[in-house]
Amino acid sequence: MTWTQSIRTSAATARRESATRGVALWRVGVFVAGIAVWAMIAAVGIVPAGLVPAPSAVVVALAQEVVTAGYWQALGLTLWGALAGLLAAAVVGIAIGVITGASAAAELSTRFLVDFGRAFPAIALIAVLVLILGRGIELKSVLVFVAVVFPIILQTQQGVRQVPSSVIETARSFRIPRALLVRRVMLPSATPSILTGLRLGASVGILVAIATEVLSGSPGIGNQITEAQMGANSALSFAYIVTAGLLGFAVNAGLEKLQTSLLKWRPAMGGDD
Repeated sequence: MTWTQSIRTSAATARRESATRGVALWRVGVFVAGIAVWAMIAAVGIVPAGLVPAPSAVVVALAQEVVTAGYWQALGLTLWGALAGLLAAAVVGIAIGVITGASAAAELSTRFLVDFGRAFPAIALIAVLVLILGRGIELKSVLVFVAVVFPIILQTQQGVRQVPSSVIETARSFRIPRALLVRRVMLPSATPSILTGLRLGASVGILVAIATEVLSGSPGIGNQITEAQMGANSALSFAYIVTAGLLGFAVNAGLEKLQTSLLKWRPAMGGDD
């Protein structure tokens, strides 16, 4: 690397760091403004206090609830239901996505089913599945699976289709076994899209698990929200709503960091000469 290139690289790095700090400040500012608006609405009384409590009341309720075993049990039940459904969806979705993404005929044959499944609201199955599975962890896992598997299939298909046709033809000309081609070429190329699908699916899975708990009475964060609201304890209800938001944010941030860590090799593919 020449002296000029070094200067340019340092300048580009400084610009990226400055932009990152600017975005972080904007995020903090928007968050603070949102809390201020919330506090103002609660103080003025535009909405009854029974519906929208003050932020300070929610913080107190959350602090009191965090030290109880019931809080962590509800958090664990929600997370476990979402995780079980996501893992099952990942296994099935990646397998189907690789098979259908590698074959145009298979992709066209399953396109209607995948598009229909992606648009189908999984929550609509609650009434039927409660009769079959009850209100346990199985109910949440199945609904999360239905909601997440089709986006994972689509993301995997997209990643597999990004493999250059010349690579596929070269592998065929050298009679490379299909399983080896999938393991060494297709899956590594599709990994960024697969990880994106898993990250989006994790957020959706948390939402579906909580919605299932609210609508079916299945134990977890959603059920705690419903019980607090029925007991006219809006501060506690909002405390669990905040918990749900923090859980979704933490899962998404964790998977984003994992994705960045696993894909450190990608910038080098298109690095500067």
